[in-house]
Amino acid sequence: MQTLMELFIGTGAPRDKLERFLDGDPAGAGSVRDQIAADMTNQLLEALGRRDRQTRNDVKRIRARGNWMSLHQRPRE
Repeated sequence: MQTLMELFIGTGAPRDKLERFLDGDPAGAGSVRDQIAADMTNQLLEALGRRDRQTRNDVKRIRARGNWMSLHQRPRE
């Protein structure tokens, strides 16, 4: 299974142009990359039986706070 980035690169577009597209935020509510992350999160939550929904703005806030960087660590007790 190819990653999404590999599929984008397969189009022949230069990587820096793809990165600019993914980081684009025309509406100011989160980038295209944030929308992709929100969609994947929503599909995963749905598969787990959860009705929670994430928007690209939610993903943008999480990324901006940097909290996602410590998700692999145990919480402090």
